[in-house]
Amino acid sequence: MKKTIILGIGNRLMKDDGAGIYIAEELMNIEENLDCEYIIGESDIDYSLSKLEGAEFVIILDAILSGGNTGDIEVYSLDKTDTHGFLSLSPHNMHLFQALYDQRDKLKGCIIGIEPFDISFQIGLSRELEKKWPEIVSKVKKTIDEILSNRG
Repeated sequence: MKKTIILGIGNRLMKDDGAGIYIAEELMNIEENLDCEYIIGESDIDYSLSKLEGAEFVIILDAILSGGNTGDIEVYSLDKTDTHGFLSLSPHNMHLFQALYDQRDKLKGCIIGIEPFDISFQIGLSRELEKKWPEIVSKVKKTIDEILSNRG
């Protein structure tokens, strides 16, 4: 088990809701940090939770409607997910985030939320998010690197 798990969640069948999955897949192909393990959890919360057992730190990548501009990213601490009401708007978020909040004493981490443009039935990202995709992936990678370097 790697010390740090980077977990991409979402639903590929719901356009931008799959953003966390697509970013995790791209980063796992270029990442050089051997202490990190990338996992694609999609919307299978029980699978995701089983893969987090024994991890010391988790970074979750997910599409989160926070009222920002398309492609904006925000970082939320897992131990404060109870204060962010909008994090419970999605069925996969509610269960996973609540379970991780309940484990806040033994598992630390954060959520990197990507502001979607459209969450509706269709495979793949919206054109609006695709236009910004290279910039989004770069920002998420830089944010992950900063989070991990601050952990020491």
